[in-house]
Amino acid sequence: MKKIVLLVTGLLFLSAGVAAYQVNIDAPGSLTVGKPLVVTGTTTFGVGTPIDVVLYYQLTTSTEIQRKVVYVQSDKTFKAVFDTTGFDKGTYKVEVPANGLGDSVNTRVIQLVDRDDTIFLASPVSQNFTGIIYIAGTIKGDENSGVQIEVTDSDGLLIFGPQYVNTDSTGDFVADVPVFGPGNYEVSFTDAQGFIGTRMISVAGQPGITPVALQMTALPVNSTHSAPDESPAAVPTQTSSVFPAVSVEAVCLAVALAGIRKIH
Repeated sequence: MKKIVLLVTGLLFLSAGVAAYQVNIDAPGSLTVGKPLVVTGTTTFGVGTPIDVVLYYQLTTSTEIQRKVVYVQSDKTFKAVFDTTGFDKGTYKVEVPANGLGDSVNTRVIQLVDRDDTIFLASPVSQNFTGIIYIAGTIKGDENSGVQIEVTDSDGLLIFGPQYVNTDSTGDFVADVPVFGPGNYEVSFTDAQGFIGTRMISVAGQPGITPVALQMTALPVNSTHSAPDESPAAVPTQTSSVFPAVSVEAVCLAVALAGIRKIH
């Protein structure tokens, strides 16, 4: 009888211990499509414990979109990042599905919004390499305000910005971004309301050659030096159309004879 009582007591303590575990997650309430959805959390689970973080799309029912397995860090935190590129705008939910979490906050609702259609890019998406990318366009809703521009190369390295560019009364903006070579460059736009969208600009040409350099290489170059494998005879002798060609020895002889004449 005592063994049964001890077993029941042990199970109660075990259940109480399981119920004591907590998981609290946090995520933005609103996010623009294309930006990473970062979900952070804290927990009382032990370091290294795997935790499932699930992203659902909510329409009439919840449909699982992505699932991430993350691990509890030494400070009892964890983080999951979801790529929302190409997602439909609407209502989404992130959740850590687990039982016995007590008063944990293990669910968050996120509204994904799409503002990509507010960007009109007037500058060409294909440009020749000149050392500068020309970016011009219009942002609806950003009249007399400004837009933040970032430019990354094909390796994802940030080469420009984030830098604010003024917009005029119609939302127009212009920016010149220096680049060091041809390639594909992604331009990101953000304003006071958050991320707007991206545009891709392709630059073609030869790196390190600018129009000035091309003009300089086209200039004629005169030289009296022979190429290393050429003989001196290969260089034509240019004679004056007014005076005949006179050797150095002849000039010296003429000067000497003129001196003798003066003495006599």
